[in-house]
Amino acid sequence: MNLLLQHWSGEIDGLGAASSENMARYAERVGAEYRLLRGDVFAPGLASPCQKLAMLGEAFDGYDWVVMVDMDMFALTDENVFTDVDGTGMHSDFTRGIFDRCRAKHPDLCDARWAYWGGAIWRLSRELRKRLRVHLRMDEVRRFSGNFNDEGVMHRLACLAKVPQDHLPERWCWCSYRPEPERAAMIHIRTKVTPTGPKRTKWNNYQDLTPLLR
Repeated sequence: MNLLLQHWSGEIDGLGAASSENMARYAERVGAEYRLLRGDVFAPGLASPCQKLAMLGEAFDGYDWVVMVDMDMFALTDENVFTDVDGTGMHSDFTRGIFDRCRAKHPDLCDARWAYWGGAIWRLSRELRKRLRVHLRMDEVRRFSGNFNDEGVMHRLACLAKVPQDHLPERWCWCSYRPEPERAAMIHIRTKVTPTGPKRTKWNNYQDLTPLLR
């Protein structure tokens, strides 16, 4: 059995509610369970993105694959993210820029030899979840809270577990400002209208894309 997770802290806004509904429908289409986690499900006092690290917990060891997606992600496909694709997370030119900044801020916790993934989608097998969680240290987690957050922590765990870089195809986290959104398997709603701007609300950009969503 496979599990699709999302997480939210506080009151869910319109975009988050729409994403949750979309992902619940997607999970049903691909034969997976869906859950929306709320609040401090990993550890109290950490930034909201860090709460997504709950997906590593023993509570989910009964699932073969666990996928966590952000609350501004939407599925456009019936392809199965659990079985029809390889890769753990996103690693693009944009991600590499963030990783450079993370390494500059935390040189003692980062190592370019090992994986760094963007935080909008994680796709973790049971075996990988177990490999990563044995290296969790809350003092290190807290150093990333509020700066690089779940991405920084996951990279640190990948360093300690010696997990090499891999990546999902970009169509599984296709930024909404990119051309040809119909190529996406999952689309990530951003504030930019085009790769160079201008910006507007995510809600407005989402509304323009609703004809493509399932």
